[in-house]
Amino acid sequence: MELNITKDILFEIIEHLKEAVYIVNAQGKVVYLNDAASQLEQMPKSDFLGKTIDAVYVNTEFHTHRNSPCLDVLASGEIQENENLEWFTGNGRAINAITNTYPIIENGEILGVYEMAENIADLKKRLIEIGAFPRKRTYRMRKKTLHNGTNYIFDDIIGESDALQSTITIARRFAAKKLPVMIYGETGTGKEMFAQSIHNASSSVSGPFIPVNCAAIPENLLESILFGTVKGAFTGAVDSVGLLEKAENGSVFLDEINSMPIALQAKILRALQEKEVQRIGDSKTRKINCRIISATNKLPSEAIRDGEMREDLFYRLSTGMILIPPLRERGDDLELLADYFIAKCNEEIDATVTSMSPELKRLLKSYYFPGNCRELANIIESAMNMTIEGENILDVHHLPTYMKNHFKDEISAMPNAEQVFQRQSPQSHRNVPQMDFHGNLNTMMAEYEKGLIELALASTHGNLTKCGEKLGVTRQNLTFKIKRHNIDLKKFKRK
Repeated sequence: MELNITKDILFEIIEHLKEAVYIVNAQGKVVYLNDAASQLEQMPKSDFLGKTIDAVYVNTEFHTHRNSPCLDVLASGEIQENENLEWFTGNGRAINAITNTYPIIENGEILGVYEMAENIADLKKRLIEIGAFPRKRTYRMRKKTLHNGTNYIFDDIIGESDALQSTITIARRFAAKKLPVMIYGETGTGKEMFAQSIHNASSSVSGPFIPVNCAAIPENLLESILFGTVKGAFTGAVDSVGLLEKAENGSVFLDEINSMPIALQAKILRALQEKEVQRIGDSKTRKINCRIISATNKLPSEAIRDGEMREDLFYRLSTGMILIPPLRERGDDLELLADYFIAKCNEEIDATVTSMSPELKRLLKSYYFPGNCRELANIIESAMNMTIEGENILDVHHLPTYMKNHFKDEISAMPNAEQVFQRQSPQSHRNVPQMDFHGNLNTMMAEYEKGLIELALASTHGNLTKCGEKLGVTRQNLTFKIKRHNIDLKKFKRK
């Protein structure tokens, strides 16, 4: 029986392609898209069919209109191949894809175009599966602070999930524009890392980046710090330049903006509207020229509802709004981050751990991570310091106690459950002295200092330089204290 290639067969073939396929008529209306296209856009076909490109990709406050090769080819009749295109879908999802677009021509007339697009992330996964692409990106550990006092650029942000990459794409676009940016993210998601990266990708990169934690500074002091003072304004006041002035041609990062007192928020709003500040106790105003990047770990709508943030200040600060996804929504990024933290700890404590056991990976992937990336870093560091000589794999028994308690049911079902719960590092927290209030204050303080030094030596395996950095003292001072407390350094060295 001879195979006849019919229209139905062709469409069935197209439906099975992994590439997204779109067909647009001469009026710019979408007349067909396959299942892969619907999955790529994460929108139902009904949102496309019969609608023009302009109607599907609508401008909103957070979305950018698609620069469409379909419309270009429809107008020019010229083929466009291997285009690396970034666009935002109608529901705001950022896509980075390779597109190939061709005109449909009959008797010299352009009847429409068809486009094939492949998500670069999906393409990378398939290349990984056949071994043609490195499985994991290697992230460098930055050794030096940048010239403007910051530590991070966008390339330092670890993660390849669609959720994170979409956020980075949006942040890069905002960085290129001179607009205020507000960052929302749960605790530990990396809000300051994003803030520094935005500054370093902007035209203000040569200017200062000045971070201010609004939750850590008392109200009166915070106002003085931001606006400056003149001598005699109050008892002890001196002439000082406020941070809004100091940040000339740079950026001020207002972290935890929702913790700033409402009265001070009103003054900040006025300063931003007028682009000028008045130092406390001064009668004249001074012009300011700085970008404001703010961050909150509470949804702005909730902060406004609870009276923690002025609604008008929110509108002023959130022209560019960035939402950092929590770690639990970032899929395999957890493994990438864990590998990075393992490599970092290997360098810091002279360990040789190479990876995590499958059981540990499974438990971590099921965990909610309320502390996000910061909590993961803490878990990995704690686990690394529970390893002994010869252990190259992080396993469940290395987890800190609170994590073992959290996974008590899962661990109890494991064949080696008893060993997991009983296993302790030979240099675990036994070195922290108990506060039983014996002797005088000087004696107790000396014992406590000795215990802290021994704990730091245990976590760094006797490396004096790293131990000193951990304790915030010089190597010379640390050596003096070790001798004074008669601490045996040999027992902390790796065998």
